[in-house]
Amino acid sequence: METTIQASRRERRIAARKSTILYAAGRLFAEKGYHRTTTKDIAEAADVSEGTIYNYFISKDDLLFGIMTELTESGKLGEQLQSSYLEGPREFLLTILQQRYEFLQKNGDMLQAVLSEILVNPELRRRYYEELIIPSQELLEHHLRERIERGQIRLIDPSIAARILLAMLSGLFILQVVGDSVIRSEWETIAQLLTDILFEGVAPG
Repeated sequence: METTIQASRRERRIAARKSTILYAAGRLFAEKGYHRTTTKDIAEAADVSEGTIYNYFISKDDLLFGIMTELTESGKLGEQLQSSYLEGPREFLLTILQQRYEFLQKNGDMLQAVLSEILVNPELRRRYYEELIIPSQELLEHHLRERIERGQIRLIDPSIAARILLAMLSGLFILQVVGDSVIRSEWETIAQLLTDILFEGVAPG
């Protein structure tokens, strides 16, 4: 029993150390660029020795893919969507917008680091699409389909609607990355207006 507890503590320590290194790497990749950041820079930012980094990651590329894995784990929508069926569709959309905003605030540096490399790294681009985008699309599609069957929203193509929702969120994040301060300061207003537009349109009266 004691051996199991010790092993569990060790696993938690390892996970915490890896997470600290990944967040430090993501922040530096976002600030300085992937190619200008050294493992020495990352070690200093994470307050570990450079050798410690290589205990967990075999290279800087491995760190980048580690960031991708961390994003995949923290970006899962399943539980959020499952628990939102009791809400009406309008409240559901507001909830999703808020949860995605919180995800972006927590993981913004890592997302920025990954997105900056996607255009030049085909393997990272493939993994980003397959491990983060496709699962989110599929979960949203399933959720929208369920709400259609329950009569909560009108008959729409859930596959296209899911992509529209994800595209809106991605676009807002990119605006924030390039310096649009309104995205951060007026998020609740933006979420409410988006919801109003989707449910009521933009025609007067």
